[in-house]
Amino acid sequence: MRRVSFLAAALVAACTAVPLPHEGTYHVSDADLAVTRILHGSLVLELSKTTVLVDPWFNSTLGTRQTEPLGLTPDRLPACAAVLITHRHAGHYDPDALAEIAKRTPRVIAPPPLADKLRALGFAEVIPLDWWADTTIGSIRVTAVPAAHSVRENGYVLTSNHVRLYIGGDTRWFDELVDVATAFPDLDVAFLPIGGESILGFHRTMGPRHAARAAALLKPRRIVPITYGAAGGFPFVWYADDPVTSFREAATAEGLAPERIVVLQPGESWHYYR
Repeated sequence: MRRVSFLAAALVAACTAVPLPHEGTYHVSDADLAVTRILHGSLVLELSKTTVLVDPWFNSTLGTRQTEPLGLTPDRLPACAAVLITHRHAGHYDPDALAEIAKRTPRVIAPPPLADKLRALGFAEVIPLDWWADTTIGSIRVTAVPAAHSVRENGYVLTSNHVRLYIGGDTRWFDELVDVATAFPDLDVAFLPIGGESILGFHRTMGPRHAARAAALLKPRRIVPITYGAAGGFPFVWYADDPVTSFREAATAEGLAPERIVVLQPGESWHYYR
């Protein structure tokens, strides 16, 4: 009887309805950096009038479900110079959405193993970046940096004339992150995963404690938590409980001032002036 009850609870958890999207509208900014969080790790970034879309995710799957409402729907996205993809996992790589986005944003930057798949989705200009390689998109220098995950993943550092930021994607803690901190010592913003996804007890992404440790190492002026607000795979896949609160507590323990943390709700924008 207990086994039946457990399986029933797991089924209910897996089939919870996806929240309805917000009717948000993107507004162009004159800030040195404008950030709009769509949900999870999906972001719209605007640096020096160049706009990029990071890990667009608009469609839940059977294995990975959105637990937050979409902050922007695909029809409300701004014109973007390029799409940045960190890796091929649900929540970061959405083939249906990418095929539509490719019709109006032909350029995409991604890890080399994804190049052929992205061309097949319709992107006319695919830029595969290996770790420590870089390219220019408008006024932005994009550098791929190492990450540690269960599949090949890129982190990214974006640099404009005014700001420099780090995007952690779905990385877990790895000792070589110190190489990123050494190569880019003057970060304005770090986007760090806090969701704490684990499979059968093995960490796949940073949780709040490791994200706080990463923030202390990278020393950005501001930290924006990302890659939370997803569920699925229960009972084999687990996520951190109340990751935002846990991250704030872990950051305080690392000596990080609370005002350095910028938590964005889906659809919320934040403007940073250097």
